[in-house]
Amino acid sequence: MSLKKFKFTKEFIADRCDYCGRCLAECPVLRFPPDKAVAEMHALVDGAPSEALDRCTGCMACNSICPRDADPHTLIVSRWSERNKREGLPYPAGLVLPHRKPNLYTLAMRSLSPQEQALVREWERNLNDPPPADTMIYAGCNMILQPFVMNSAIFRDIPIFGALHLCCGEPFYRMGCWDEAKAAAAHVQQEFRRMNLKRVIMPCLAGYHLFKHVYPAVFDTPLDVEVISIEDWLHDRIARGEIALAPLHMRAVIHDNCWPKASGDLLFDKVRALLDAIGVSVVEPPNTRERALCCGMCAGAARLQLRDIVRTAGERLRELEQTPADVIVNYCGGCDWLFNVVNVIYLSRYKKPRYHLLELVQQAAGEAPARLGVRRARQVIRTLTPRLIARYLRGGRFHLENP
Repeated sequence: MSLKKFKFTKEFIADRCDYCGRCLAECPVLRFPPDKAVAEMHALVDGAPSEALDRCTGCMACNSICPRDADPHTLIVSRWSERNKREGLPYPAGLVLPHRKPNLYTLAMRSLSPQEQALVREWERNLNDPPPADTMIYAGCNMILQPFVMNSAIFRDIPIFGALHLCCGEPFYRMGCWDEAKAAAAHVQQEFRRMNLKRVIMPCLAGYHLFKHVYPAVFDTPLDVEVISIEDWLHDRIARGEIALAPLHMRAVIHDNCWPKASGDLLFDKVRALLDAIGVSVVEPPNTRERALCCGMCAGAARLQLRDIVRTAGERLRELEQTPADVIVNYCGGCDWLFNVVNVIYLSRYKKPRYHLLELVQQAAGEAPARLGVRRARQVIRTLTPRLIARYLRGGRFHLENP
């Protein structure tokens, strides 16, 4: 059965929900018994305490499962939002919020090599003083954290732009901080208009879905640009013979990230077609496509605990490690660097090589990818750990409207 697309909405559509509980019973993380799933749905709708709020990893599978398109994901995120406004956020959470400095990304920038720092400066110059091009690649925060992934002749003929202050707002959106996410959307809209862009190519499917669907449907902030996934762009270029390839002849177990399921089968199929085009046969893990387990990135939104992120990422890495294949491939910058960070925390327990999809395309095109993921993970841990410890020791909580 083909996977349906789903729409992002401003709020849970309560009059569509018949409390069947399937969204929580069939969730790959929660897997509640049917009776408990029904009871939990009543608790969520009524605003009562719910185990789902503490265990949900925000993977959006519930929206793919819901037979009535009620948008249960937004219900959970709305409850997180209410809790955050009522209780505030713990101080360690400030490290992942783009508007609070120092944060994960500003600290990690210090670990970039001189060559990478030069790349990022070039991307920021392209943002501030756009070249005469109506089509450009948007490098969001995850690519700025690991710019080596985009350092390829494949992108030589198309400008890349980005800067940490041009945030798509995805961390705010996933945590339920929608006022901040809407402000980020307005800023992006203003900047794109200033740049006179007509088309934006997105290496990140989180940003792709935000720009294409969430901005207009949830934040009333449409972008006057055509938004194209880098998977589509690469596949089309390969089909036209613009990128010469030598098949890699390898098997890869694939990690699907959260966002593609919103587009139904379209992007899941496109990624697999792209891998096939470069000679990589896909091995599906037990939990795959719309039922894939979360990388751990958004697991922290449930209880705002670092241990939830590490545990969730470890579970997914273990599943990928145990699936027979030569390598692990993912196509999300956030999943990519988080897996590397968590595996360093686990003392490199998981040995199977991990590649970002773009690194495999580069390899098939005759390049030697930099493969700096593990080194970057160690640098991020060294840079971030003292700040994180200090924030945990400080304790307490803060509200987003406060400094």
